Amino acid sequence: MSDTPLSVSELTARIKQVLEQGFAHVRVSGEISRLTRPASGHLYFTIKDRHAALSAVIWRSTVARLGMLPEESGEFVFSGHLSLYEPRGSYQLVVTRIEPAGAGRLAAEFERRKQLFAERGWFDPENRKKLPALPRHIGIVTSATAAAFEDVRKVLATRPGWLRLTHAPCLVQGEQAPASIASALHRLGHMRSPPDLILLVRGGGSIEDLWCFNDEQVVRAIVDCPVPVMTGIGHEIDITLADYAADLRAATPSNAVELACPSRDELRERLPRMAMLYGIVQQQLMRWRRELSQLEQRGWHAWERRQDARHHACEQKLSLLAHQARNAASQARRTLRGAEKNLARQEPAQRLRLQRRQSTNHAMRLAAAIHRLQQRQRQRWQPVQERLMAIAPALTPSREHRLLHASQRLLRLRGEIVERRRQGCLERRHRLGMKAGDMLNRHKQQRSLLDGKLQALGPMRVLQRGYSLSYAADGSLITRASRLTSGDIMTVRFVDGKVDAMVRSVDRQEVS
Repeated sequence: MSDTPLSVSELTARIKQVLEQGFAHVRVSGEISRLTRPASGHLYFTIKDRHAALSAVIWRSTVARLGMLPEESGEFVFSGHLSLYEPRGSYQLVVTRIEPAGAGRLAAEFERRKQLFAERGWFDPENRKKLPALPRHIGIVTSATAAAFEDVRKVLATRPGWLRLTHAPCLVQGEQAPASIASALHRLGHMRSPPDLILLVRGGGSIEDLWCFNDEQVVRAIVDCPVPVMTGIGHEIDITLADYAADLRAATPSNAVELACPSRDELRERLPRMAMLYGIVQQQLMRWRRELSQLEQRGWHAWERRQDARHHACEQKLSLLAHQARNAASQARRTLRGAEKNLARQEPAQRLRLQRRQSTNHAMRLAAAIHRLQQRQRQRWQPVQERLMAIAPALTPSREHRLLHASQRLLRLRGEIVERRRQGCLERRHRLGMKAGDMLNRHKQQRSLLDGKLQALGPMRVLQRGYSLSYAADGSLITRASRLTSGDIMTVRFVDGKVDAMVRSVDRQEVS
């Protein structure tokens, strides 16, 4: 050894080389403490046990692809390599993978189930079904929101256009995932037109995330499925018991699609005459397009002629209907006017006014008749009175007295006759007034009776008897249950208020 002293940088570089080469891959378990997340996106923390502590870091690029992130005070198994930070002369563990501390128990359970299922013959190669070389119908079992489903769709876009796809969505993580996956496989395998091949795919994750694919329900469903099943679960290093039971295992979901069906380019390479066949098909398609265009033009012209004829016939029918509607409206107006006139004549007030006018006319005619009668009586007795007055001087007192007495009796008689006639006219007028009053009272009673019936049939009286009115969201009255469906909102009106209600179910009944 040379006595020449080493600089700090040289010594640190040698230590770095030895440390990083000697501990290029390590696995260490411990508890996390002093976890920090700076704005750079890296994770810095300390791994400790009872007697020692170790600085560790997870770079931002690694954080983005880890299936799980460390938590303060959590116990994990960390995989990575040691690195020396030369400016400070300190070393740290650069973590590339994290597993829960119980991953060892899961690994042991994985081996136990693997041996058990193998003894049942579920992994025997001779039981595997043959995959179709060129499937026409492929079923996909995965979550509709998984990234693996998007990867599968992207790769399928490069496959032949006639390829039919059927997606059976299911859960691919959690306690409910095994039953969901088994149900999806059963649905696809027992369709009326089942697919030629089923792809069971899922993206990468920790052993806990992929543990549902080691469940007995999933493995049994793959074995019992009448359709060949290809798995593409996790990354290339991830292996589940479903992969052992499948008819073929792919490294990733995208690789599963690539193995399931060749791309268009591969099919062209397999068929050297494809270009010639493509040209023939193109010529046939062009010929069909020309024929289709001609047929479309002929059909369009025929359709235009039919439309013109229908339009002309429709215009004639509309004109006829408008003429008939005008005639019907005119007839209805005439009928309505006649009914209005009859109704106006039958109106109690109108009839009372007519009777009053008639009574007034009768009274006027009676007064005129009395006046004419008085005139005639005056004219009749005037000559008699004049003769009496002429002969009055020649009469004796007794004769004059008798004549005066007879004249007074005649005057009294005339007055009685006039008074009786006047009383008779007044009585007839009174009887007419009494008759008109009775008729008016009867009409008032009938009107009161009809008003009472109308009020009894009014909405508020109906509501007071325990009924209610239902209105739809647009304000229209609901009269039939057929207008409603489950989930509709309606307003129910009672006598003292209204409430908003939602329809839970509708029981429709036929109405005769």
